[in-house]
Amino acid sequence: MAHTESGTFSIILPSLNEGAMLSMTIDSIARHTAGIPYEILVVDDGSTDGSTTRYKGKRSGPVKVLRGGGLGVARARNLGARHARGDYLIFMDAHCRVSRGWLEGFAEVLSDPSIGMAGPSFTKLETPVPSGCGMYWADYTLDPCWFETPDSSGSYDVPLTTGACQVFRRDAFEALGGYDAGFTRWGFEDVEMCLRAWLLGYRVAVQPAVIIAHYFRESRDNYEVDDGQITYNFLRMVYLHFSPTRIQMVRKAMLGNPYVTVAQERLADSDVFDCRARMLSRRVYDDEWFFREVNGTPVA
Repeated sequence: MAHTESGTFSIILPSLNEGAMLSMTIDSIARHTAGIPYEILVVDDGSTDGSTTRYKGKRSGPVKVLRGGGLGVARARNLGARHARGDYLIFMDAHCRVSRGWLEGFAEVLSDPSIGMAGPSFTKLETPVPSGCGMYWADYTLDPCWFETPDSSGSYDVPLTTGACQVFRRDAFEALGGYDAGFTRWGFEDVEMCLRAWLLGYRVAVQPAVIIAHYFRESRDNYEVDDGQITYNFLRMVYLHFSPTRIQMVRKAMLGNPYVTVAQERLADSDVFDCRARMLSRRVYDDEWFFREVNGTPVA
């Protein structure tokens, strides 16, 4: 595992039919952490393309494959975390290239105990421009908007950072309770975690000097989800954390979404309201504080 003065790193890569992208990601990690031992946990979530075969059964080396078998993003990440040995946990998509010094950059950010989650600056895999570093919600549709990467290299707080690469100290990840296992296969598990971190008293920060080149897919072929599942995940996040008034504002912005009724019925049969009660009992700040002090209040 990667040894720094601050601790060790585990890099967790959920993977489903990533093809050559998986080996590209692992090779990039190897090239840019030269001379530093590290641990990579590939969570194979049901691949049928043979992309994880070369890493299975290895008794030595940095890569270990865990069998997921259709868990979805949130639960696949949690599985990786349970097997990880590092003091720091990096959850990253298996279609990325990393930059030199990335682990050291994250360790520096997370050396501040008030910061529970860190993220990098992102570019597209095929081009270095444009780049973005951190996100926010501009209106009640809650479509994430990117902050442009600044010229300076110092870290700074952001409301949200995408799940393409999210980094935690182990103690903070465990205090947060891991990713919400109630989410379906894909969608909003990452921004929900950012919101939860803020509400439970942690800061979320990004380090623009750490650059991740990410393959932004034009489709969601790997994780076979439908818009009904995504709507369910979206509403689960909203009902977990928002006040009744803000829930109604978000619902108003969803008018015309044909999946809301079915998603609402599914929520009624889920554990979301028990989870909400537990969250309310633990949180340090409420959603009004988050939108006023961290995100900025959305406009209708």
